[in-house]
Amino acid sequence: MGAIIYPAFFPDPWTRPGTAMHTLKSLFHTTKMVSGMISGRVLTGPQSVQLSLVDSCNYRCIMCWEHSSEFEGWGADELARRYHADKSNKSTSMNFDIYRDFVTSLSRTGTRKLSFAGIGEPLLHRHVAEAVAFAKSKGMTMWVTTNGSRLDRELMAALVKAGLDDLCVSINAGSSADYALVHKNQEPARFDEIIQNLSWLNEYKKKNALDHPRITLSNVISRMNSERVIDMMESGIRVGAAKVSYRPLGAFPLTEKFMLDEAGLRTVRNSFSQVRELGERHGIQTDIEDFDNLLALRRNSALMSPCFAGWLFPFVLANGDVTFCCLSREVVGNLGDSSFESIWYSARRKRLNDLATRIHRTQEALPNSRCHGCEQMLANQRIYRRLWPVWGRPRFDQRTP
Repeated sequence: MGAIIYPAFFPDPWTRPGTAMHTLKSLFHTTKMVSGMISGRVLTGPQSVQLSLVDSCNYRCIMCWEHSSEFEGWGADELARRYHADKSNKSTSMNFDIYRDFVTSLSRTGTRKLSFAGIGEPLLHRHVAEAVAFAKSKGMTMWVTTNGSRLDRELMAALVKAGLDDLCVSINAGSSADYALVHKNQEPARFDEIIQNLSWLNEYKKKNALDHPRITLSNVISRMNSERVIDMMESGIRVGAAKVSYRPLGAFPLTEKFMLDEAGLRTVRNSFSQVRELGERHGIQTDIEDFDNLLALRRNSALMSPCFAGWLFPFVLANGDVTFCCLSREVVGNLGDSSFESIWYSARRKRLNDLATRIHRTQEALPNSRCHGCEQMLANQRIYRRLWPVWGRPRFDQRTP
């Protein structure tokens, strides 16, 4: 692979994920983060950061906001097209020196989780295993979301050696036939290849008595794959997945034709009882309880609670732009010009935080952001319900007009 794997993942053995000291540090960080939510201040780093290590992609998935074949590479809406006015910008991979400086700065804020999940395919980065290893050397829990096409045995072994904690594969299919329908530029055989490689990874973990990386199979459900919901869980059983995820397709003008119709929705709902039973039998988590909640959220685009993304999960693109969250292209700074710490604690980002905590009152989206219909509104609602009984809703709401 040509990548150098850092030999020492954890410079301080007492801060390794899973140890008591790491747990205490994480608890302290969470306490400061929640205190910041209540007071309206930023007291520590985010819960996690999503990094688009590579903005280009080798897939053309029908539901992708950025690279779908339906959009001819321009993006799903005006926000995406405006940000990437020049399509060549989507070929960007993060400079590795900038990456190292970013992770070092991020670790100083107290953040302990980094996800390679963005608008492109992270495994296209030629130093992805080294990138994972470096983050692990800073005490990070590492998550990679990928289409799985680059997961050959050499790379999987390198990622295991680097210490990858979680591997999420966007499979979006239960068979080779529907795989090719969803991933327009891929042959049906790619599905079987990915499942075989993940099965090898599962056996490799068993052989070496490893519990990482945990495998998640992610599925966006559409008309193209609604008949294969049970097969998706069976694929999860085959590869030793820790979780199989199901989410309804989020539609844009050119993808509405792929949305579930009533017949497809009935098929999915009727299949979920068997999915649940299989998951429980094999110890595999699912998120099927949220499926109808997400559908309802998309039908009613009202902003039902404050948004806490400003404390939880900023987004970083491959060119170094730091945005408010993964659904925002409101740039608050660039890692080529400033450290992550200075951007995170900046007045500009604080202003967005203040706006976000009032969106349930104003019903106005943040600048250059897709707030209406955002899936994270479910998480925001849960946080809101948990916070106000503890501290008192009037006190919590005093910052909102």
